[in-house]
Amino acid sequence: MLYCIKKISVGEQNMINDLHKKLKKNVSPMYLLVGTEDFLLQEVENLIVKAALQGEVDDFNYQTYDLKEAYLSEALEDAQTPSFFGGNKVIIIKSCVFLTAQKEKIVQDIEPLFDYIDNPAPFTTVVFIAPYEKLDERKKVTKALKKQVELVECHPVEVNNLDGWIKEQFIGNVTITKEAIEKLKLLVGNNLSILKLECEKLQLFIGNEGEVTEDLVEMMVAKTIEQNVFSLIEKTAVRQTTDALKILHELLYIGEEPIKIVALLASQFRLLYGIKQLSSSGYSNNQIASSVGVSPGRVFYGQKQANNFQVSELKEAIRLIAEVDYKMKTGQGDKILILEMLILQLNK
Repeated sequence: MLYCIKKISVGEQNMINDLHKKLKKNVSPMYLLVGTEDFLLQEVENLIVKAALQGEVDDFNYQTYDLKEAYLSEALEDAQTPSFFGGNKVIIIKSCVFLTAQKEKIVQDIEPLFDYIDNPAPFTTVVFIAPYEKLDERKKVTKALKKQVELVECHPVEVNNLDGWIKEQFIGNVTITKEAIEKLKLLVGNNLSILKLECEKLQLFIGNEGEVTEDLVEMMVAKTIEQNVFSLIEKTAVRQTTDALKILHELLYIGEEPIKIVALLASQFRLLYGIKQLSSSGYSNNQIASSVGVSPGRVFYGQKQANNFQVSELKEAIRLIAEVDYKMKTGQGDKILILEMLILQLNK
């Protein structure tokens, strides 16, 4: 079996290279790709297709079936049908919900799969894609399939291994500071697809030589609503009321719902309270991250933010936000006005 995630610690590219070498020696009749990392899922799929078809991809030897809209039986029938011009073919079967405990949008007849597993077509490579965190190992079909396929696990990179992966994305004489890496992780998280795109954007901006700094990341990387809420709290922490309201109005202008903003404010203030409590008890950033269920990078920046508040202030903020949430949900006034009043109260 191939376990992509185990190779990430020495660089995602090494994992891809190892898979490429294995495919050069032999292409298996069936693969099962499991995991939630879209980037790795796509990379592995591309490698398998290229190896199986030797780069000759067309409508006659390559087909994709998404089981959200198609039937498994159709895909398997296609797999058993020789290519129009002969030679090898590849069938991609996406959204294999039947391997999990989740409810299927289209109920699949899995009986033909047992027959295919026992006698796969010699001219076809079938790639089953299950973009989920885990499979239901109790199911007979899951057990049967895993016995016969080449399993490729494509899970998100562990946070502890992410710094090195980010550094590897930059070529030439381009370096990235530790602070810039932390800011990038804070803004993007550990989604490899988005991280790779953001690194490419930074590389294009800086050219073949230079240093990617925290300020450059701040300027170039697009902020999510969560990051804008983080910035809003940052302004609140230093009592910059005008700037805080400006960020709020920008969020409202682009169509963010007031109740969603309140929910994110509540989540962030609870996180700051947890960080402050655990930090005062002597917990390290990694221990705090494990306890509250976020990345060490987010704890790093949360710690800085929490230092601007007293414990009593964080408790009061959580109480005020809970009151506002109740008022909004029970229709007690204009939501935008209630939200603006909350920001003013938090900035006292």
